[in-house]
Amino acid sequence: MLNYIINTAGIVLFLDNRLLKFAKDSRQYAAIVEAFDLPASEQEAAVRLAVSNKIIPSEITIGFTITDDAVTFQGETLPKVLADKVRAMRSEGLPLGLFEKFWQNLKENPSSSSVVELYDFLAYKELPITEDGCFLAYKGVFSDFWSINGNLETQVIKGQVNDRGQIYNGVGEDIEVKRNHVDDNRANHCSHGLHVGSLAYATDFAQGAVVVVKVNPKDVVSVPSDYNCQKCRVAAYKVMSVFEKEIVAPVVDEQAKPVKSAVAKKRSAFVERVEAYLDKCKRNGLDEVSVRKVQNSFSPDYPSKQRVLDALMALGYFWNKQDDVDVVDLTD
Repeated sequence: MLNYIINTAGIVLFLDNRLLKFAKDSRQYAAIVEAFDLPASEQEAAVRLAVSNKIIPSEITIGFTITDDAVTFQGETLPKVLADKVRAMRSEGLPLGLFEKFWQNLKENPSSSSVVELYDFLAYKELPITEDGCFLAYKGVFSDFWSINGNLETQVIKGQVNDRGQIYNGVGEDIEVKRNHVDDNRANHCSHGLHVGSLAYATDFAQGAVVVVKVNPKDVVSVPSDYNCQKCRVAAYKVMSVFEKEIVAPVVDEQAKPVKSAVAKKRSAFVERVEAYLDKCKRNGLDEVSVRKVQNSFSPDYPSKQRVLDALMALGYFWNKQDDVDVVDLTD
């Protein structure tokens, strides 16, 4: 029989005389909670599989060899920063085909030195990659979103330029300059070209605003060696959003939102369905509803009590015992 405690922080398991903790934002947590829907005789095996971090889509390892010492893709050993990215994606159950798109874009960069220097930039702090094989970075600008510096000699292919050579960095702007107008010598610390950077670098140089930008690795030109390689000169980028909170997910979608594993998506959909049922109960004038009725609302597929309680905690609801029946308080 499984021994465990589920609370607002996550789950604590007691397995093989060990105490194991998994936070609610971990992939293991979502898989463990889902395992409680299985017959009691199958739950422990499913939980152990989730704990071992081996619930991974079948396609995830195609072309990859992943060990503690190295990661290879299509027979090529990845540099440490990319190997760590692959491991992070794998640990969250994300399909590694997303990394393959990034790798393909990287291979289109015409400069081998640019590729090597990009590793230095990405190694400063893990930056998210996107579903279309790019990566996110940050850029400090004026509060009206014009670039801090301008260069009238730089030929801008895409983007709005003022009479001082500054470029407008409003959300949604696609910005591109001629690649040979970007300095490819990393020893030149302050030079011409489009600049992006880490959050720390962008914040230091901002004059009122920081924007999140998406960069295709094929458009990276050089990574100056100053500032601990926290800035990057590129030939093109797209402004995604105004910075609000640092993005730490390994992979993001087109809206720069974290990409979830299939298990996490399933949990989110379940929580939304519980919320919809509770909202319906409140519209019908109810002040409370039993956990059993929440389970029954999923008929003919009845989720476990544990899974419903997890959803209730995620939604901020409280419940109590009334004559041995768990009752959810629907009042504000």
